[in-house]
Parts: sequence; C-alpha cells; structure tokens
Amino acid sequence: MPTYDYKCRECGKMFEDFRRFSELAEQVNCPDCGSEKTERVFSILHIQGETVAGFGYGKTEFPPINPET
Repeated sequence: MPTYDYKCRECGKMFEDFRRFSELAEQVNCPDCGSEKTERVFSILHIQGETVAGFGYGKTEFPPINPET
C-alpha cells in the first residue's frame, strides 16, 4: 500500500499515511493535534519501505546538473 506525505496546516506537523488509491479523496486528520486541515505534499512514492518512483527506480538522490551540457 502506498505511503503519502501530509502536512498539518494547524500545527505544521509532517506525517505519513498509508492509503489505497481509492482512499485518496478521504479526509486525513493530523495524528498530533487531530486537525482536519491537512494537505498532501509532493514526495517520492514509497511502497512498503521501498522507493519506487522519483528520478530513477530505487534512487533517492538526483544527479548533479551540468549547465554546460
């Protein structure tokens, strides 16, 4: 099941939540303050602890940018 990153707009807490694709539209409450004012933030997709999306399969770093090429 994919892990998604969220941020609470009340207390600023960043947290993860495991959700099925069919559950993405459902409300996510902050685990610290219980607020419903949360938003999903861009992150690299993780499934069961493995990075599966991003710049390359299994990579967590971006290659250096060479402005001369």
